[in-house]
Amino acid sequence: MARGRSGDERGGHVHPPGRGRPGPDLRGAGTRPGGRPLTTPTVAPSWLVDTPLAHRGLHGGDLVENTLPAFAAARDAGYGVELDVHLTVDGVPVVVHDRDLQRTTGHRARVGRVTAADLATMPVFGTQETVPTLAETLDVLGDTPVMVECKQPRLRGGALERAVAEVLDGHAGPWCVAGFNPATTRWFRRHRPSAVRVLTAGPLDSSPLPSSVRRRLARLADLEASAPHAVSYDLGGLPGEVTDRWREAGGALVTWTVTSTSELERARELADNVIFERVRP
Repeated sequence: MARGRSGDERGGHVHPPGRGRPGPDLRGAGTRPGGRPLTTPTVAPSWLVDTPLAHRGLHGGDLVENTLPAFAAARDAGYGVELDVHLTVDGVPVVVHDRDLQRTTGHRARVGRVTAADLATMPVFGTQETVPTLAETLDVLGDTPVMVECKQPRLRGGALERAVAEVLDGHAGPWCVAGFNPATTRWFRRHRPSAVRVLTAGPLDSSPLPSSVRRRLARLADLEASAPHAVSYDLGGLPGEVTDRWREAGGALVTWTVTSTSELERARELADNVIFERVRP
């Protein structure tokens, strides 16, 4: 799969020929399970279906997840990046997956209860690296495509989304925002309508989310309110009726997390793009 830049795009297609974007306006196309109309897919930018995204950066060996060297490695290899963002107690968006810092830094504290300055003193995974801010990460990535997943634990979006938006306002991109919590995509739709939005979803059987929320995510019940440019769906939940109909209606489908060559081949058949680790598309 080619990963070099062509024009203003990076990467090769992981989707079948003819599924590129932009495409026609398919307003009103598709149906929900049971025959009800699907929401109209918003046309995704071409990079979101053309550029494989390295999960938390290109890590492995001496490079650890969600650190500046891992992001630089993905950039230099011609991939895009998917990363996770939490908010510190002083309102700084920082790039770390877990809400709790125990696994990452060995400290028994939540990200939301420490300052960005505190985090800068905590080595991650026993290395010399620390948790970077979103602004620092974007400086490293430059024009590398990036999916910023907001780890919003609350039922309503607000402080996290606003802080992320203010950082992204100054970044040329290409970028998109994503999240399991539909409150995130709804917030960006209302307050940054030009932002590229991705609704992250899947069966999520092992998730701590309430069962009612998991069911809504599995069946993409929040498409209309979120109006996403793409859906990012757990590979373990594919194929599925609702995701098949989303694609048939013209919607872009990203799948996660692809970790082997066999999963990559399967993902190529079932989705338009991949979020990957431990394998190279």
